[in-house]
Amino acid sequence: MADLDQKTDKEIYEELQYRSRTQKYRNYEPIGKMGEYLDKLGSGKYTVLAMFAANGVGKTTAMVNFLAHLIWPCGNKYFQQPLLKDWPYPKAVRIASDPETLKSTIIPMIHEWFPVGRYTETKAGKTYVSRFSTDNGWSITCMSYEQDSKEFESSTLGLVLCDEPPPEPIHRANVARTRKGGIIGIFATPLIGSAWLYDEIVADQSREAKFRTYVTAEVEDACLTHGIRGFLKHDDIVKMVSQYKPEDMQARVFGKFQHLTGLIFKDFTPDIHVIKPFELSRDDYVVYQSWDTHPRENEAILWVAIDRKGTKYVVDELWSDAPTEELVARIKSIDAKYRIVSRVLDPLGFIEDKRTNLSFAKLLSATYNLTYQPASKRRMDGVNMIQDALNYQLKGNDMIRPPGIYYFNSCPRTIWETQHWQWQEYAGKSQERHGKSGKPQDKDDHFMESLGRVFLDNPQFQERQRTIIERSLDQTVSVTNDDPFN
Repeated sequence: MADLDQKTDKEIYEELQYRSRTQKYRNYEPIGKMGEYLDKLGSGKYTVLAMFAANGVGKTTAMVNFLAHLIWPCGNKYFQQPLLKDWPYPKAVRIASDPETLKSTIIPMIHEWFPVGRYTETKAGKTYVSRFSTDNGWSITCMSYEQDSKEFESSTLGLVLCDEPPPEPIHRANVARTRKGGIIGIFATPLIGSAWLYDEIVADQSREAKFRTYVTAEVEDACLTHGIRGFLKHDDIVKMVSQYKPEDMQARVFGKFQHLTGLIFKDFTPDIHVIKPFELSRDDYVVYQSWDTHPRENEAILWVAIDRKGTKYVVDELWSDAPTEELVARIKSIDAKYRIVSRVLDPLGFIEDKRTNLSFAKLLSATYNLTYQPASKRRMDGVNMIQDALNYQLKGNDMIRPPGIYYFNSCPRTIWETQHWQWQEYAGKSQERHGKSGKPQDKDDHFMESLGRVFLDNPQFQERQRTIIERSLDQTVSVTNDDPFN
């Protein structure tokens, strides 16, 4: 067909009507947050990009339209990103989702938005259309999350689009398929089962260096009144949200990870609480050591510094299953860096073997000259103290009230547990008979136990003790008395 500027008004009208019926993708407009994500997806700066979005904001529509504008550019102003102008990767695409979403949502949406007559399709042995071939050399394969992850390890791909969070093994297989370059776009409402994506993209402070990024969209971002290029009426949003269960609200309404609703330490924010290590002056910091010991688990030993203001710093950790002699040597090496004023050990370490009348604590003292006091058993009090210390208050970019605890970024296991420790939840019929559990889960908590016991040890800054040595009748010399534990 000739260009529009060469046609009469009637021909132009008829052409536009034809396009609206057969080339719907030309007129697509993303909501503001989705446009922000599509700009990143087509920038060429990232390998893995995730859109964590509430229900109803048009994730699948945006995904299908990104693909349509990549394959058949038409000048739409929202699709002028570098990769869409000059695609450097293989023209092979994989769309992955659960089988019901593929059949009932994605395939029909492709039929709705792709230009009519410019592609062919086949089921290729599936119960749904699973392969598309375009008139300009692109191939698209649809795969289900119910397929074995090994089936995702074939083919070389330039683009992978995931509708809802993929299982981690499938994601790893997808990444390996972009070996000649490519991008992976994940469009997801982060419900239960997507926690690994939080670890890999959201919580990872080095994500940019790993060519990963994300955007979050709330349901209000799609509101006609409150959003940018929104399409939902505010009253309809209110009615929809009122039907959700409280535990689903974070993911379905705010695009935030559902598993975070069960976290014990919700105030923990890596950008606030995690800092670079710095040298600890023995004059200005004391250090408390806490050891959580289990016969069949790694030993979890934690070092927490206290400054003159009472602010706490997680400064060292040891997570090891090494033999006792090697473990003690490493503990003493770490101890030597600090002014240690207290050591506490899990009460389990003070239980004596009836055959030998020897406890682990006695062994450490008698054989290795490491003396410990029994740690407190008041677990929930320790949890509450950590929660209070993590709390902070921001006003704009100004810190009105700083937190009472920071973590050196050289303590990854302690940081990981703080981000993952959850409340125990009832399951099955027990869930119907009980309310929310008031107990933390008994897993991923070894350093949390150690940290809580430091708080229960009433940690306070102490001035260095000095010993006065008389040299003559009119002269004295002050000598520092270093850590009595070393």
